[in-house]
Amino acid sequence: MPSRLGDSVPFLLNRAMTRFSNLFARHVEDHGLSLAMWRVLAVLDDEGELKLGAVARLTCIELSTLSRIAAGLEGRGLIRRRRCGSDARAVLAGLTDDGRGLAATIRPHAEACELAACDGMNATEMDVLRHLLGRLSGPPLSSAGGTGDVANV
Repeated sequence: MPSRLGDSVPFLLNRAMTRFSNLFARHVEDHGLSLAMWRVLAVLDDEGELKLGAVARLTCIELSTLSRIAAGLEGRGLIRRRRCGSDARAVLAGLTDDGRGLAATIRPHAEACELAACDGMNATEMDVLRHLLGRLSGPPLSSAGGTGDVANV
């Protein structure tokens, strides 16, 4: 256990995420998006149409916050929401053509910012980092199930 805050894993993770966010935020802001809005677009681009509950799990955004984000994205014509036929309480969200186009425009910037944030790491180090971060973040998230939540810890 580290004796200094600056050596603790949560502090270092937060610092690394802040560095990445600062590098990437201006790219999404140029398109009128927040980082949370980008996460929603990216997940829907990766996974296709999903229930909002699944989007919340995959993006680590609270459902109430996600509902507001989804309304804003829908108002801009980037996503489309509809009631789920098999569960009238559930809402499905999917990208529009404009949403897919914007995701395709921004994604290369996300990848470039990841490379810049990890500048100096070789491919093996990147693989190890992804593996360790995956272990720290819990079970793999999927649109169908697990949350990887640590609420019971």
